[in-house]
Amino acid sequence: MIAFLGGCFASFGFFFLPVIEVKPNRLASGLPVGLLEIPGDMRYLLLFLLALTPVLLAFMGDRNRRGWALAAVGNLIVILTLYLPALAGSAYLVGAEALFEAGTRISNPRILSSAAIAFGLAGGGVVLFAGLLDLEGCGVPRLVRGLAGAVGALVVVAMLAGGTLDVYSIMVEYHSRGEALALRFLEHIVFVLVALAAGLIVGIALGLWASRDAKAEDAILYTVGIIQTIPSLALFGILLVPLARLGDLHFLSLARDWLLLAAIALAAALALRRLHTRLPERARQFSLVAVFILALIPLSLLAVLIIAFGFEVALTVLTTSELALLRSVTGLALILFLILISTGKRLDLERKLPQYRRWRFLPLFAAALGALLLLAQGAGRLLGNSELAELTIRDFGVSGIGTAPAIIALTLYSLLPLVRNTYAGLKNIDPAIIDSGKGMGFTAAQSFFRIELPLAFPVIMAGVRNAAISLVGIAAVASIIGAGALGDFILLGVNSTSIDQILLGTVPAVLLAVIMDAGLKVLESLLTSPGIRQA
Repeated sequence: MIAFLGGCFASFGFFFLPVIEVKPNRLASGLPVGLLEIPGDMRYLLLFLLALTPVLLAFMGDRNRRGWALAAVGNLIVILTLYLPALAGSAYLVGAEALFEAGTRISNPRILSSAAIAFGLAGGGVVLFAGLLDLEGCGVPRLVRGLAGAVGALVVVAMLAGGTLDVYSIMVEYHSRGEALALRFLEHIVFVLVALAAGLIVGIALGLWASRDAKAEDAILYTVGIIQTIPSLALFGILLVPLARLGDLHFLSLARDWLLLAAIALAAALALRRLHTRLPERARQFSLVAVFILALIPLSLLAVLIIAFGFEVALTVLTTSELALLRSVTGLALILFLILISTGKRLDLERKLPQYRRWRFLPLFAAALGALLLLAQGAGRLLGNSELAELTIRDFGVSGIGTAPAIIALTLYSLLPLVRNTYAGLKNIDPAIIDSGKGMGFTAAQSFFRIELPLAFPVIMAGVRNAAISLVGIAAVASIIGAGALGDFILLGVNSTSIDQILLGTVPAVLLAVIMDAGLKVLESLLTSPGIRQA
């Protein structure tokens, strides 16, 4: 049934919708051309007939043969949906002057991919997915299925690298603005990763608090839910004035005030802890709220500074060519650690090899040391040789417009899925399992890290994946306040009515969301205990 729907979807697009649009120049509207309207041989009709093939294959009885046939047809649809219109577009560009009315300004004519290509790619992907499902049901190994599913994507990548698809207008735009796109794409990745890391720390802490304290549960979940309902532009506007004022302050004066506020909050917390049992019930609640507000101010200032400065340092590290070797070594050490952990759990090396327990975290320590060196190098390059007394908070990346409000807003938007999933994962653990850990002599920390966190980890990772995908989309809006990222191309394309530039920003954002979701899913499978994964 899935293959039937995919074939119908693709054939509907090829029959009813234009496949390409011939544009006389970069901005003007073009001439739509349907697949069955392209003059020449039968190659273009073949694509329409190929899209109808899954409708017939869906009724094949042999599931193994059907799976391989659908996988092959799905890959072919994906490949030919891009290749055949490119051939037709090249032929149209040769005689482009004859296609338009007299007086039309023809300057660098180009071919714009139209709706039928989107329908064809989506339909081919659905057919391919149906074929892979059949192969999975027949017991075909995962590696073989992965190779079968990647054939079409690899051929498309090869065509892109070889220039076969350069006739499309988005590729013309890419070749002229490729360096700027690479920088904006890198900014987009850093936006998402920094906001996700900050949100992960705060979100797990709040989720843990909500699962432990019934009185704070409603307040925490309600607050993060309210934050999620605030429109992104409104949140940027709310952050603009306070961050602008904060950026004008000198670092030393703010540090002195911060230490004073932190000392007051700490003294109030210690006093409340000592006097908590002696206070009336209403006074306890009031004092708890007062101490929370006192602690919130220095913690918020510290979080704003760390998040904004962390983004600037991370971007500096990733764009500095002199640090390429250290970046590579750090990344390889982290990958080696994940492989060792995954292999150790699968082969039970911790029990079989005593040396494994001693050395398994060595690559992680190497990656942490490399990350610290990278951060130190990035911070040094960012601050330069400025005197400490002359530094303002603006030197640390905090200002009313730019990256600071964008990063803070993204962090706030990531809290709802992270807090909600952490709370749900911890609350749904069977209390009998925790009691059995207590009976074995586990402390509260041991019970959390050895029982509760491993059991709740898949649910927490689902929240992380949800937050990461949503942040990829929200980060594009940050371009409105001068934060950069892929939203620059989208905004510029909207202002100049250039579909090519809009696609140049949206297509990488969509690919980034898909890659991040797949990467986090792989990370989840590596770090989840095999017993929990099977359950």
